[in-house]
Amino acid sequence: MGLFDIRTKSRKNGVQSPEIKDLAQGILFTATGLLLASLFTYSQASILKYILIALGIILCTLGIIKLIKYIKQAVAFKKYEPKWDLDRGLFDEFAIELNKWYDRGDVPQSCDGDTAYFLRLQKERLDNKNIKMRMTTQPVKGDSYGTATYPRKSLWYTTDMTYENTLRHLEFSNSSDIIYDHDVEETMYEIITHSPNESELLHITTTCPNCGAVSLVAQLTDGCAYCNTKFKITDLFPRVTNLYFIKSNSINSNKNIMRNTILISMLLGAIVGLICYFSSAAGDLPYLLFIVYSASLLSMIPGFILGEILMLISSSQNDGRKHIPLFKTMSSKSKIKNTMCRFDKYFSYDKFEGQIISLVRMAVFSEHPENLTSYRANGRDKRFDDIVDMTYISALMVKNLDINGPTIHMTLRTWWINYSEIAGEIKKTGDCIDVSLSRNISFPEPPGFSITSVSCHNCGRSFDAVRQRICPYCGSEYHMENQGWIIEDMKLIR
Repeated sequence: MGLFDIRTKSRKNGVQSPEIKDLAQGILFTATGLLLASLFTYSQASILKYILIALGIILCTLGIIKLIKYIKQAVAFKKYEPKWDLDRGLFDEFAIELNKWYDRGDVPQSCDGDTAYFLRLQKERLDNKNIKMRMTTQPVKGDSYGTATYPRKSLWYTTDMTYENTLRHLEFSNSSDIIYDHDVEETMYEIITHSPNESELLHITTTCPNCGAVSLVAQLTDGCAYCNTKFKITDLFPRVTNLYFIKSNSINSNKNIMRNTILISMLLGAIVGLICYFSSAAGDLPYLLFIVYSASLLSMIPGFILGEILMLISSSQNDGRKHIPLFKTMSSKSKIKNTMCRFDKYFSYDKFEGQIISLVRMAVFSEHPENLTSYRANGRDKRFDDIVDMTYISALMVKNLDINGPTIHMTLRTWWINYSEIAGEIKKTGDCIDVSLSRNISFPEPPGFSITSVSCHNCGRSFDAVRQRICPYCGSEYHMENQGWIIEDMKLIR
């Protein structure tokens, strides 16, 4: 699949964005009309003079109508709040659920168990610090490309990388006051995992949405062995398996930058024209308007250039993140895929990335990481204890990759925007987290594997492998490295 496989779904705005042409025509008509109407200051009487004055009045009227129309559109557009739409599919559905989670604690149903588990761990961290976090996302206003979807396939899974420009509001408050409040335009990415075809359902495992037991998908469609609940495939798939944000300006923001820059430049040009007029021999009103208009028009050129520069600067702002080596991060994906596919033909990079991000988040937000089945590191950096929110920015680089017998060792550098609570204040930092991982490649990963609900190799019962290494039913030790990745070390680079 290539770039031409990207599908887009436009989003309709409930209120039309103000038309720049109405503003431009309003200014042009009004300015020209004033210039023509100013001929009344001439004492000479002629038919042409009165025709031009009448034309000036008409142009002024048309210009004012255009300006009033623009102002009304701008006011309505400013008040308008775009909303997500459930009828548009899973992307909007999960965005709505995420807003509800941070607003009133409703657990999202559209994501996988690992993502939901991270959200619960984060809430525990916030509760322990007596901090309330509120995060809302909404579609950007005005012109946009809507929702874009880029499908990618592996032997087991079909995944959709779905994304759209959003406005994200992030707020932290304690018992007495708001301690952080910020709005930023970002592209929200959701990785949505599907079941590829019916024949693979005999092999793919997933977590029962009713009782949490791990079962084959085909069994769940006949009835869960533990709770007898029957599901349709649409009840089990698709699921959001990863979520991240990347800062980017919307089309409307870039238009605003250009419009405001040009208008300010024209205003400054008009002021310069007035100064030039009054510093020279004073002329009549038409001459004054001509000087002011000429200076304003000339100032449009530097205003346009300055607007382009400001848009470039705004688009290149990295939101505080550390430098990302583009070539190394791009080549790392191929390196990981080529290595893992030698041992597991069903390997899916999207699923792998989602798992690694989930592991890091769980290790950061767990109050007792030493109890995690997936965590074998000696201790943890104390600064991780201060983090109250983590935003993965879709950057991952291989620092080391080594295969020793049946065990593969991999050290990855990941990029994040982190929010930490320090002495009652929220500090935003662009961080890297280096995570060293290992797993036993003699055991291929079970399709549908979830760290939060695994199946005991001895008795077959399901349990949460995040908090316990011993099966609560038969007492067998669970070896996560035989099913997925475990963290051997984790370092914060700030």
